[in-house]
Amino acid sequence: MKAYAGNSNSLADSILALLFNPQLCNNIAKKARAKVKNEYNWAKIAQDTHFVYQKAICQTVAEHQANQIAQEKLKKSKKIKNAEKEISNLISFNKKRQAYA
Repeated sequence: MKAYAGNSNSLADSILALLFNPQLCNNIAKKARAKVKNEYNWAKIAQDTHFVYQKAICQTVAEHQANQIAQEKLKKSKKIKNAEKEISNLISFNKKRQAYA
């Protein structure tokens, strides 16, 4: 049954349909009970909770590994930059030395 927000006639039509059709009302009630039984039992809740914890732990481990990889890359790039600076310093020193000679 659908009733549209802000439309009281829609809600009234749905209620009247249920009042005048007991079979429809029984079918909706049976389906609702079955859905609640299937989706809101302790086994399902425990399974969902376990899944959430597992996902959080895996995500945390994956984030930790990603951070480690990023830090290693940063260290390597810093080493490369330092080596490039040293090379450029040596080249400029060598040019200055040749200029004075």
